[in-house]
Amino acid sequence: MPHTDVSFTFLDRVREIEQNLGDRRWQSALALALTLPDICGGIAFPEMVKRYRDGRIMLDRQKNPTRDVGGQYIRWFDEYAAPYFKRSPRETSPYICGARCWQLRCEYLHQNKGFVNEEGEQGLRFHLGVNCGSSVCRLDQASPYDGGLDIRIDIEQFCMRMCRAAKNYYDRNHRDKAFELYNTPVLDFIRRPENEPRKGGAVAVLCGQRAYAEALRQALQGLGCQIELLEHPGEEEKVFGPGGPDLWIAAEPLPAGWRWTKALEAPLIWLARDPSRPLLPGMPEPKERLALPADPVLVREAAARWKGEKEK
Repeated sequence: MPHTDVSFTFLDRVREIEQNLGDRRWQSALALALTLPDICGGIAFPEMVKRYRDGRIMLDRQKNPTRDVGGQYIRWFDEYAAPYFKRSPRETSPYICGARCWQLRCEYLHQNKGFVNEEGEQGLRFHLGVNCGSSVCRLDQASPYDGGLDIRIDIEQFCMRMCRAAKNYYDRNHRDKAFELYNTPVLDFIRRPENEPRKGGAVAVLCGQRAYAEALRQALQGLGCQIELLEHPGEEEKVFGPGGPDLWIAAEPLPAGWRWTKALEAPLIWLARDPSRPLLPGMPEPKERLALPADPVLVREAAARWKGEKEK
């Protein structure tokens, strides 16, 4: 049976967290967000391995050193994610530290406890919330109780901050670190032939300003197309396959390092502050040009015109 590799990458995981947040799928978003330090910690600190009391390295069944997953997780959070979890820039310490985030990860993913503990249980209790409007719910600080500690966390803010920390780490290190070692292997057993048109079409949204790119994606929903945000050069083949997207919607500023090549040729809707000025090197002649700031509704209408012509 024909199949192709459609393995999930690190950025696929981050993107899925953001999509789950947009769909208000809080449990799925939190579960995936809590795994990001697992991946980043393994990439950042491969030398951290488990040891016996006498100093010998523990080996797994394949005779490879056993990762100190907890140590890697906590250290990565404290060194790279902690600044994103401060209540304000003036704070010197984050609201939640690596050790507590590791505990939340273990309790949520493996035990699903720690949220409504038995009365009188001592230690640390997490209280998850939604629609709190900040990284914490109701209280701006952890609250002590009878020798223990309550930590209140807004799921949406927690996930958003974790995604920002992970993407910043990726942006700074993906050229030198082997993120692909942590891809989730997936095969597609009903691969579409490369010369067969995609049903509904595939649209790539390209913009260096994440908030505006997300607004464009939301406006394009309902067109019956596959719509994806691209943030890094080379993503188009992974996301859309060898043929790339059927339509580009690109807005200034483009993501850092982006270059147009012949491999990226497809109809283009170009959004720029001065759409009449010369195009970027290698950029195809736009099908439509819109001046920034462009209302996302106008972009949707341009995409709908393209789709209507495509389906004639």
